[in-house]
Amino acid sequence: MARELPARFGITPHAVRRIANRHILLGGVMALTGATVSLTGVGGAAAGLPLGITGALVAAIGLRTRAMGVSAQVVNKAHNLAAAGQREAASELLDYAEQTCRSSYIRRVIDVQRALAAMQRGDLADALRRADAAVTRRADLLAWHLEQGTIVAAHALRALLRASTGDRDGAAADIELARSSAFASPEVLARVELAAAVLLERAGDRDALRAHLLRKRRLLVEHTRPRERALVRAYQRMLRAKASSVYRTGTKRDEEPSEELSAADWASRVSPDAAPFMRAPAPLARGVEELSRAAVEQADASARAAAEGRARPHRRPAMKAAGRRLLLWVVLVVAFLAVWQFLSAGRPPEAPGVERLPPEPLVDSFALVWLSPLAFVAMFIGVVLVNMVRARKTSERFVAAQVALARGDEQRGKDELAALAGSRAPVIAAQAHLSLAELSERRGELTEALAACEAGLARLDTDVARAMAADILLPGLLAERAFLFAAMDRSADARAEMALLAERYASYPYLEKARLRVALALRAREGDIAGAARLTEREADVPLNARDELLADVCRAAACPGAAGAGEVERLREELRVDAASRRWFAAIAPAALAAFEKIGDPGEAEALAEAEALAEVEASAERVGAQARDAGMA
Repeated sequence: MARELPARFGITPHAVRRIANRHILLGGVMALTGATVSLTGVGGAAAGLPLGITGALVAAIGLRTRAMGVSAQVVNKAHNLAAAGQREAASELLDYAEQTCRSSYIRRVIDVQRALAAMQRGDLADALRRADAAVTRRADLLAWHLEQGTIVAAHALRALLRASTGDRDGAAADIELARSSAFASPEVLARVELAAAVLLERAGDRDALRAHLLRKRRLLVEHTRPRERALVRAYQRMLRAKASSVYRTGTKRDEEPSEELSAADWASRVSPDAAPFMRAPAPLARGVEELSRAAVEQADASARAAAEGRARPHRRPAMKAAGRRLLLWVVLVVAFLAVWQFLSAGRPPEAPGVERLPPEPLVDSFALVWLSPLAFVAMFIGVVLVNMVRARKTSERFVAAQVALARGDEQRGKDELAALAGSRAPVIAAQAHLSLAELSERRGELTEALAACEAGLARLDTDVARAMAADILLPGLLAERAFLFAAMDRSADARAEMALLAERYASYPYLEKARLRVALALRAREGDIAGAARLTEREADVPLNARDELLADVCRAAACPGAAGAGEVERLREELRVDAASRRWFAAIAPAALAAFEKIGDPGEAEALAEAEALAEVEASAERVGAQARDAGMA
């Protein structure tokens, strides 16, 4: 008996479940009708077999779709819980998925998540075992067009793990494969280039490492996860250090894997010589639950109603959609009858009083009984294969556009995305609009970004399109729109949007990231720099991008420059000075935080402030001790 999914995870029925149930019901009726026609002799086996086989295939696809929907929700929820630091709960969900899901595609995704979790806690041997499983697992033929991206991601992860464990040849092979793949996303390529950097660092080739970091800087800074980005910056600090510095003088660390490692402990397992130069990456959000739990109360009724209206894209007229479905079924029935009539054309007509001659065995027994159903099955499989090939080609185009953007060829990437945004397939068009929105946001063009989000949501105007986009794309559009609302001083709309996102898409794998992004933007826009800094007080692996991480770092430095230290303040100054795009984004998203940071004096003042704060703390501690001594003496 299948395990029950624990209710505490809040995983509601997938949006595709209703559509899958329709397919199961329709397929069952078609199969039953076909069996009845074949067994009763009404119309003969030539009429019943095609209908029965087609119905069985439709029902089987419906069953698979329903099962895949549940599995996708479970692994997506596990991903989000791991990012939030709830690793035991994430592991429990992955255990459930492994026990209940048979799809090798979902199992490959589970392998990748397990490998990432093991690498996060420093258990490189277990991580490598899981990455190997993800690479070598047999392919899911029905998810062939989806498998390619996951397979190349597994190769990239294995390349980093092999480089970290000293397997130079194995790492080089995985790096070469991932670099040459048409399905390697910017995130995959960034991890591959980090693996190459680890190989160069372990070989002691500083000049080659310096050149590699400069050549691949955009990928390594923009598209890595926080800890991996922190490792890149550790390499940069290490290369700037003098021979007499702390280089190669880090303390020996415990080699036993643990559930939660600091950034430096994690780096000591992946690249030991860089560990002394590590600083904590962007930490875990604290206090952002208000965006999901209390936002309904905080947002006024009008903002809530507006958010509900926005979350419900304009639908095509019901009669028009129903008419299209009816026309499709009429065409299928007419095609079926035409084929049946064609195959039966050689049968002589019956006349009254004339004994009917037996049909030719070759035509009636073989053609009518077997060729007809085989033709229908072949047609059905052909349609599925054509759609898979089309999806593969579209995926290649989309990944190529993303890679062009990641490598700095923005015009080429934008043109390709604009072409995909005009696709007749609603999910493809909506995905392109989301990427265009993110591109406009990076440029600080908030109005254009919001318009792209609205255009993407407008393309998801049918139940089928929304169900297909319910796992990542649709909530991704809503999350981006919530962030833009926060950056455009529409705080009530942002809070209401996030409340609806958490309520309707609790399994969105980047929900924790969206919460932190929106919370940071809200605090920064409202001028609550100290509040924004408090959101990021302990480490985790929330997959923030480089700009969000920069916002968190600047808010911490502006709120308490003494705690940040002169070196960190100077690093942030240099980053904002050198990276014009990041500064432009910062000025559009959080001008108050930028102004507060720029009010910090010379770097030496930060050290003086830190010393003053430390002295004040010492004096306060001495005063407390003295008071306790006086109280004890009086007693």
